[in-house]
Amino acid sequence: MTDPTAAETRDEPQRSLTLPFAPDHPIASTFEGERSEARRAINDRPQTGPLPTWSLMLSVVLKQGRWLLGKPGSPLLNPDLVVKTRNVKSPVPITTKITKVAIPMRPERLIPDMTEDEVKGTVPGEWVDVHPHRDTSKPAERVVLYLHGGAYVTGSAATHRTMLWRLAKHAHARILAIDYRLAPETTFPAAVFDALCAYLYLIDPPAGQPKYEPHQISFGGDSAGGGLATALLLYCRDHDIPMPGAVATLSPWMDVSLSMPAWAINGPYDYLPNFLDDIKGLSETRSFFYIKTNDDLSHPYISPINAVEDPAKPLPPMLIQVGDAERIRDDGIVFSECKFPNSPIRVELYEDRPHVFQLMAVFDSFSRHGIERLGGFIREQTGTKIDGRPVVEHKAVRILAKPGYPEQEVPDVLGIVHDAARKLIERGEWKHDLEDTSFFIVKKNATIRRRVKTALAAAEPKSFGNVVVAAMAAAAAQADAAAEVVAATQAAADEIADTEAAIVAVTKPTEAEAETKPAETEAETKPAETAAVAAVVQVAVTEADAANELVDAEAETEIKPAVTEIQAKIAEVEAKVASAEAKVAAEAEGKPAAAAE
Repeated sequence: MTDPTAAETRDEPQRSLTLPFAPDHPIASTFEGERSEARRAINDRPQTGPLPTWSLMLSVVLKQGRWLLGKPGSPLLNPDLVVKTRNVKSPVPITTKITKVAIPMRPERLIPDMTEDEVKGTVPGEWVDVHPHRDTSKPAERVVLYLHGGAYVTGSAATHRTMLWRLAKHAHARILAIDYRLAPETTFPAAVFDALCAYLYLIDPPAGQPKYEPHQISFGGDSAGGGLATALLLYCRDHDIPMPGAVATLSPWMDVSLSMPAWAINGPYDYLPNFLDDIKGLSETRSFFYIKTNDDLSHPYISPINAVEDPAKPLPPMLIQVGDAERIRDDGIVFSECKFPNSPIRVELYEDRPHVFQLMAVFDSFSRHGIERLGGFIREQTGTKIDGRPVVEHKAVRILAKPGYPEQEVPDVLGIVHDAARKLIERGEWKHDLEDTSFFIVKKNATIRRRVKTALAAAEPKSFGNVVVAAMAAAAAQADAAAEVVAATQAAADEIADTEAAIVAVTKPTEAEAETKPAETEAETKPAETAAVAAVVQVAVTEADAANELVDAEAETEIKPAVTEIQAKIAEVEAKVASAEAKVAAEAEGKPAAAAE
């Protein structure tokens, strides 16, 4: 076995910001053809909640959560209130044993960008025990290293106790939950280092502590903790540290740039606030407290969705649980299907559930079922016995909120991401830029739009929206081309209207002329040039109407000629107007019309 305390052997991990997509790629079929029942159900969901499977209690909790986290001064966005939310302790049954532990840091494993002072001291944590483990000097059958969620700014091991004791019960495992360092006091990579120290505490412990084999250990985490657990897994892989027996994550936050379509389309159902709407306290080059600059957004240990699969170092079995109505739904899907398609990863989508729905197990039986499945996966894939473990297939399933909680296979799960992006484009809520293949949200409020766009500018094209966009560039190109035609046609119509007004202004006789001249018909008083101009205007209007019919054209080459012709007609109209103005000016000075021309 490789020495887990050996010095680093690899430089910064390789980043992948593009989708491995080609017409003959296996995932291409997810965008075309017959859609699975699960994909249709998710795509046809109402635009607002509550959803049909929600209980009254769940609806109330989600509404209150949106109000609390979305109001000004939200704890997740206001650093002054963050510390208060870290001290909340959730209750556990009196039979659950909580044991505090101080895990020594490992200065020899210092990660680049950290100082020596940052790797001194201990990492606080606690053991959560439900099943009796009387002799703590010996290792238990299995252990879960759990990393709590909270957007890297809040939460603690204590805030998650109510969920963790249930996980310990169903996994038949001890749980070691740590309080890794949080932002804004510290930034990346302090949290990764703390998690690494906790793992080494298990597989290479100090004297007097039990030693666990990697196959006895599972990494676990929710939200930011799920992303951190995945980052720790990738760090171990990249630095020749033995990987654990399994990884089980709940709604893992794998794309810190928040550029997946679900972040926007699932906003009405989830309790998470839209961080992109409120970036106060951050500079234009730093979008989140956890990072130093937006250059970090694409780092695989910050956004694991940018990692690269290594066939020589396959990942251990992974389970990713997400609510199919949550904002971070797409992170796990794209990580599994686009970046690690050959790894043993099982994605479970829970019908109509929000972010980290397992935290609602106190009142929601469906959430408890999710924890049971999570515990069962850990129980099957880790422990002292290696032989006879079930093989984890790479696939996605949807768990339905019906009696018995039946499963639906989702062979076209990446198509769910595709459908969400297309729907947002059709609503006009997203705009796609083909120059750098990136998404940005189109806000109605110009001020918010400018702030969001500026804050994310430094991250482009690192935003992982690139990944999905590359797969749907053809469809997005058609939508953008159509939008351009509409804009060009509208501009042409506006200019024609202005031209007609100008013609009337320069050819209309003054009040004095109207009194001295006998009444004549409009046809007799209008100069021949004006009649010609009117004819040209009519032609241009006809061409503009014809251009409108090209909105649905699939090829850009069919659109440009119409726009070019409209522009030519406008130029012709402008020339006629100039001629008419010169004629009027000449007549006003008493010069012959021919001389003026």
